Amino acid sequence: MKKLLIVLVIIAGLLTAADFGAAAAAEYQVSKRLRDELGLSDDPAVRVNGFPFVFQAMAGDYRDVDVQAQGVQVGELQDVHIEATLRHVRVPFSDIVGGTLQEVRVDEVVGQVRLTASDIGRLINIPDLQIEPYTGDLLDPLADEDAGVDGEGDEEAVDDETTATVQLTGSQDIGGDRVQITVVGTLSLTDGIIDIRPEQLEVDPGTGSLELPPEIQQAALATFSTTIDPGGLPLDVTPTSVRAEHGALVVGGTARDVVIRN
Repeated sequence: MKKLLIVLVIIAGLLTAADFGAAAAAEYQVSKRLRDELGLSDDPAVRVNGFPFVFQAMAGDYRDVDVQAQGVQVGELQDVHIEATLRHVRVPFSDIVGGTLQEVRVDEVVGQVRLTASDIGRLINIPDLQIEPYTGDLLDPLADEDAGVDGEGDEEAVDDETTATVQLTGSQDIGGDRVQITVVGTLSLTDGIIDIRPEQLEVDPGTGSLELPPEIQQAALATFSTTIDPGGLPLDVTPTSVRAEHGALVVGGTARDVVIRN
């Protein structure tokens, strides 16, 4: 009985090794195709999820594949992170093993690009820029006027993923002193371009919040105001959403029936 268990363990180990080896071969072939498709200088990291891999290979349907490329240069941006999840990647395993893979068909691609705070800070000359999502409400002096009688304006609110609220923090020179400024503003996405428009400001010189003259406030807000071209999404995915995360801005979108050709 003991010998039988040992044999079974050895067989299971060999099958697992073979499974991972087959997965590695598929990941390598897909990575090579994606490097050309995405216009990258290096092969992106590709991971085929799901075990056992062999069952997916026999069916020619890889249910979930993750793709990542970091440190990509896009225009003035130098550290763009590209991420994509490919769902139901369809390709015969014989093409992968034989190295004859000509095209890859994908049922759905969920793609996104991540712009780091350090990269954006370099563009707007705020090296210590911090980015955070903001869940509060922006102060809008016209809100009461825009809303109809009995709050009718509330009925117009819709869930729009092309806009979000963002909090930005960084140091600026004001009156010869280096002070920390926090702004809250609107993050919007139009034709693939990110627009940052700060609307509220708070200054902390290290001794508590400081009230600035209106003209200085406007100048400080303008420092954080900018537009950014993230360079598009992977695999021709149309950008449809923008959001702020801890330390980054993220643009995302989804595409269906994608073909990646050699």
